[in-house]
Amino acid sequence: MVRFTTRELSKRTFGDFERFFATVHGCACTLYFFGRHLSPIAGSAKQKAAGLGSTPDRSAKHFPHRDLMRARELAAVKELVDRGDARGILVYADGEPVGWCHFGRVDELPVHSEESDPTKIYARHADTDWVINCFTTRMDFRHQGVAGRALKAAVAVIKKHGGGWIEAVPLAYAHHDPMLGKLRRTYRWRSPQVAEYLRDNWPSKQVPGIGRVSPCQNSPKTMGHIGNLSMFEKAGFEPTQRDDLRSTDSPYHRGDFIVMRLKV
Repeated sequence: MVRFTTRELSKRTFGDFERFFATVHGCACTLYFFGRHLSPIAGSAKQKAAGLGSTPDRSAKHFPHRDLMRARELAAVKELVDRGDARGILVYADGEPVGWCHFGRVDELPVHSEESDPTKIYARHADTDWVINCFTTRMDFRHQGVAGRALKAAVAVIKKHGGGWIEAVPLAYAHHDPMLGKLRRTYRWRSPQVAEYLRDNWPSKQVPGIGRVSPCQNSPKTMGHIGNLSMFEKAGFEPTQRDDLRSTDSPYHRGDFIVMRLKV
């Protein structure tokens, strides 16, 4: 069996953070550090290629703009780590970084920067002290409890740093339906065929204190990066409300997110 361990993000572990995000598709959590993605290079694809000196080559897995953005993201996070303004948990499998969890104090996020969105809202409750925002797991280690291990470690670190109310907004639950994807590719996302299929076939379940909730469409390659309700329940969190900011009951796109809280 794989032995999972965890460490906090720091100057000592930033090299592991960098190595991890070099192997996964992600924004190195700049979305949650700054409240938005970093600004991309302006211009058309042709203009970007000219500026970068090369064009994308899918067969060789060469994507110059994506590589540049990843380098910028990692440099931005390194600056935060050097200043002591970044929090997170790395999960290791026999010493190799395979998972990540971002968390932080509500009054520290978004981190102040020219790239930050100061209007970003992280907590739904006024008395929330900490938020847990993101989980990323290397694809070959998914469905092995990596995110749950990261969540447990994040809660322990928060408790060590004074504790308080912790909040997260995971998806109610995930549901993979290949037929829905096929209909969207065939008829468009916003089509009568998609709306009819969702109306007649999309599942739901009852969550005590919340009511009936709908799942979010996920595939093995597009797992939700904010966790799911059951994972947080196992860690002691309790649901407080359906999150109206993220949830949708659109006839073309269904999915509920639940505000979860724990006091430590």
